[in-house]
Amino acid sequence: MANYHPTDELLMAFSAGQLPNALGLMLACHIEHCPDCQRKMHQFNELGGNILDSLEPLALDEGAIGKLLERLDEPEPVVEKVEMLPGIPRPLQRFMPAHYDNLAWQGMSSSLKEFTLDIDDDRYTTKLFRIAAGKQLPEHTHKGNEFTLVMKGSFSDKTCNYHAGDFVLADTSTRHQPQAANDSDCICLAVMDAPLKLTGTFGRMLNPFMR
Repeated sequence: MANYHPTDELLMAFSAGQLPNALGLMLACHIEHCPDCQRKMHQFNELGGNILDSLEPLALDEGAIGKLLERLDEPEPVVEKVEMLPGIPRPLQRFMPAHYDNLAWQGMSSSLKEFTLDIDDDRYTTKLFRIAAGKQLPEHTHKGNEFTLVMKGSFSDKTCNYHAGDFVLADTSTRHQPQAANDSDCICLAVMDAPLKLTGTFGRMLNPFMR
């Protein structure tokens, strides 16, 4: 069970369908395996339903029923069958070209690799990060918001330990140096609206290449 969760505000926005695509996908992945957030989502969905029930009904447009009946004769859409990849949340499956072990990871060091996911979202970039077992990332802060969901393994910084299923928000006030546990690589799903900002002496030289 996860120890760190999305805020109630994020969960309510997810329930109302108001989150950008990438962030909504991340919450769906977290909720799938989090009983606590599943219970909250049930409450928020029920609340939303009660609000809808309390609204005055609107008259249908002229011809609306006829158009609906016409659609009943349309052929059913072809649903593409997706081969399920083990250990990957269902909402993420259709965006994964392969399992974590077989992705075309890229990066400037063996300690940190990344893979960009093709998700239609004008605001956020979505990436998978793989931190090698026992390795520590350069100290950094963030130029904007970065939402992280631990998918596999674990990592720690000076304040907390994060394990599979944990949801983490880092922003411009965050300054840390995550380190993966020694027993396995740590894989995280990250949704960000701005790149990292390295703060060490060597890191500042690399900032122009961060994206």
